[in-house]
Amino acid sequence: MAQSPEGCDVTRTEQVAFTGKDAVDTLSVTVAGDPCRDATVVLRIVNKDGREVYLYEGVLVEHLPFIVHEPELIPLVSFFAEKVIRDGFIRRTNDLPPWAPVEQYYDSTNDIIIVSEAVYNGLRGMKKPIFWHAAGDATWVHVVYDNRSQYGRIIMRGGVFQSAGDD
Repeated sequence: MAQSPEGCDVTRTEQVAFTGKDAVDTLSVTVAGDPCRDATVVLRIVNKDGREVYLYEGVLVEHLPFIVHEPELIPLVSFFAEKVIRDGFIRRTNDLPPWAPVEQYYDSTNDIIIVSEAVYNGLRGMKKPIFWHAAGDATWVHVVYDNRSQYGRIIMRGGVFQSAGDD
């Protein structure tokens, strides 16, 4: 008799500095679903007052670089959640490379800047924390806290895209 696929429910939290370089915010990574192959990823950052300052939701399997089958998927859920916690905040805006035209910037970084040149250059002059995370199959986003809206703002999207000659 075949076993039915198991569900998964993993949550990891960590204190992070998102709303400012000395802020005490909380990043929560939750992956839950039954069966696990249908799990949803929820990334949430709340400030010290408990107010949400960033939210992202997506389907787990769209965030994995390869196809995984039950039961191998369940151990991967904890790895995924821990990787977001460990690698989400490794840069600041003053680490960003200089502005460049779209193709040149993408060729050197695999990222596309989606804010104006003035906003981008202004961010480079600050030391704002950048939250990086996967946002689907071979894509990711870079998010900074926007003081005006008091919420996370995506400043770059990245990915590995095939060019016409890569067929």
